Amino acid sequence: MVAAGSNLMPDAEDSMTWRIGNHGFQMTLSPRVPDLIGAHLRPWLEAWLASLGRRLEDLNSWAVHPGGPRVLTSVAKALGLSEATLATSAEILAECGNMSSLTVLFILQRLQQQGARLPCLALGFGPGLVAEAALLE
Repeated sequence: MVAAGSNLMPDAEDSMTWRIGNHGFQMTLSPRVPDLIGAHLRPWLEAWLASLGRRLEDLNSWAVHPGGPRVLTSVAKALGLSEATLATSAEILAECGNMSSLTVLFILQRLQQQGARLPCLALGFGPGLVAEAALLE
């Protein structure tokens, strides 16, 4: 990993929440999440990559945390990525479900097994709504 970045999307504080309850974690996900990703992800990610001397077009592989099918679809649409580009993320979601933060590690492992080319961008979303990115080279 050569760089990591995060971005708290504006007006999204209650879009994804985690609370600890009597029976474990309780997560809420607003139906606004895909729209927020669509509106805010690309401008932030392009600026962050530019600060590293990179562009979206420079990335050869993607490990996008699949919070669900709608999250993958909104990321693909926002960034102009093909279904094939996010196929590994979709496969892990179909095989294992959403395993919280751990999911992206399964995606990275699968990409490595497939011989995916670097640089790779690992991307996930967290409470707030926060976008978290890691650039792997």
